[in-house]
Amino acid sequence: MKPADGSREVAQLLDEQVAYYRALAPEYEDHALPLAGGDELSAALDAFRPTGSVLELTCGPGTWTGQLLRHATEVTAVDASHEMLAIASARHSSDRVRFIQADIFNWEPDRRYDVVFFGFWLSHVPLGLFEPF
Repeated sequence: MKPADGSREVAQLLDEQVAYYRALAPEYEDHALPLAGGDELSAALDAFRPTGSVLELTCGPGTWTGQLLRHATEVTAVDASHEMLAIASARHSSDRVRFIQADIFNWEPDRRYDVVFFGFWLSHVPLGLFEPF
């Protein structure tokens, strides 16, 4: 990954994050911490009703993809880990979802979206990339 700010340390951090999720993908949900307030988050997403064309950044194993599909016309789910995308696509095979492997710091969408969604990924964004992103 090549971060927008050119920092070697940031690039290394991002590479380590991707390597971690690639290695952990097959057992990711076995190690996930119980989500406090998970039902509240699901209810909030249902209340928000993300309709139309939805872009899901860092979809991981598709934890939120199915819930997005309940409301959206279509979902484009992007992740840097092809292992996570394989799990997500096996879980949510539908002609209404498109999976893309990409580094989201350098990826440019091929179209506009009605809604952009990301879950807990925000905590993984290095401070130096937060504003440019």
